[in-house]
Amino acid sequence: MTATSQSLQHGAAGPRAAAAGGSTRLGECVAKLTAHLVTHIDDRGAVQEACGSRVLESALMLALLRRERIYPGTRKSLARFLQSQREDRALTALERQLADICLSDRPPQVEVEALLGGFEHFTAARKRLMFDTYLMVLGATPPDEKVNLSAVEYHGHASWVGVTLSAVKILHAYGRGRPDLLREQDREFLTSQVEDGSRREVWEGHLSAHLLALHAVNRFLPGSRLVREDIDRILQHRNPDGGLPFITDMTVWLTALAGLALTRVDTDPALLRRMGDYLAIHQAPDGGWSYTESVTQTDVDDTSCSAEFLSALDPSRYADELNRAGRYLTHIANEDGGFPTYRRGHASEITMTANAISALAPDWDRHAALLEPAVAFLLRTQKPDGTFERSWSRADAYAISRALHALSLAPHRHVARFRTGISQVSTLALRYLEGAQNPDGGWGHRSGDPSDPISTAHALTASLPSGSAPWRLSGVRYLMDQQEPDGGFTSVPDQAAPRPIPYDFPVLADIFVLKALGNTHHLLSQGAHPTERTS
Repeated sequence: MTATSQSLQHGAAGPRAAAAGGSTRLGECVAKLTAHLVTHIDDRGAVQEACGSRVLESALMLALLRRERIYPGTRKSLARFLQSQREDRALTALERQLADICLSDRPPQVEVEALLGGFEHFTAARKRLMFDTYLMVLGATPPDEKVNLSAVEYHGHASWVGVTLSAVKILHAYGRGRPDLLREQDREFLTSQVEDGSRREVWEGHLSAHLLALHAVNRFLPGSRLVREDIDRILQHRNPDGGLPFITDMTVWLTALAGLALTRVDTDPALLRRMGDYLAIHQAPDGGWSYTESVTQTDVDDTSCSAEFLSALDPSRYADELNRAGRYLTHIANEDGGFPTYRRGHASEITMTANAISALAPDWDRHAALLEPAVAFLLRTQKPDGTFERSWSRADAYAISRALHALSLAPHRHVARFRTGISQVSTLALRYLEGAQNPDGGWGHRSGDPSDPISTAHALTASLPSGSAPWRLSGVRYLMDQQEPDGGFTSVPDQAAPRPIPYDFPVLADIFVLKALGNTHHLLSQGAHPTERTS
């Protein structure tokens, strides 16, 4: 047993006492967490959990019910939820402002720039238009006369982005009193999408897109059966706290992530096969995966995570699915070497590129022509401070962990010319993480933020491929100290969409922490020091 192993004991006097005790504190923590996570897996092998309520969707529904003049009891319940959120210290300033607007008799006039707080992203212009529309719908801003409606193009996007932009165009035209600025096909596109464009009762499982679409339909078909029936469908997904979630569920992605975490710990092989078979069944005809069941829009993130799990689980059993996923990723890769989230030609993203590398790396020889440009893309997108663009996570450490993991999988014989660059990227990223670690041993979303279990798990996962992370041990201790009596973990929300609004699936804390601690414990069980890289 290493000195590090001894230091993780429950007061053990030394190796002999540890052996008598039967396990290290870390091993006990991992075993308890594993048992807790397994309880989230249903008989199909799926991790299905409800998304936490949010201000945005609840406010949009309340505003829609007010326009339709229906369901006064539900309106009061939504208002109570929004009032409770105003008192939540964890609420972002943006969400608190949305709640204030919706609960005020005279909504304050708000600038969208003040709400977004300098949000920087390649989708920033679109996000500003979307949030400007949210504010207009909630009564906080007048229609923006400067928006060129003829330039609002809703084709060629992810499915929910297309529906959202179609609704934005219609709402701004009617808000100005200028429906003549629309083409008839603008209204026809939106109504056809709402009526027949999804196999889910909530459109593509996406409540904010569906709600904004209904606000738009209300403008030209007020009180229609279509609007009333869809309101009822959405209200079926209210949470016990009275609020509405961002999406109905995220079962495919949660299952793939949980499967990856469970492959490195002591898990029933039959359970893992059920999880793998569940994912295989839900692979889309194009070879990709969606974030959940019966959603038509596939993406690189869910495809990569699903393929990475199936490859780790049993590449022979899932050979057909992996081949189809490889073709999907090949067809979506951009000319700059990177991968977008949804469609070829969209901006390449760091975490999407890293995830695609991780999915295809087991068959590197076959995909070398795709993977080497992807490695080059990662190397040139690191920021001077060692971080990367955060993508769908709120934590700097997430993108770092995905990038370093992907780079660690590159075989020496294929990427010898990148070796110096990979070393430099890793050194800079780990230096940032070391500097961002809090005195309690944990990490927050960004340097200086309070520690939380998910961000800390990302930071520890980022350190695993490296041989130079002496700060890892205090991070492990921080996480073990956060474990709850039932074996699980609780954290602040990590994911954001539409970026930068956070949404919460509580089980993600268990999954990400198990991934970090499970891999650390795996290294220890092989006799490796957790700050030493294994070959």
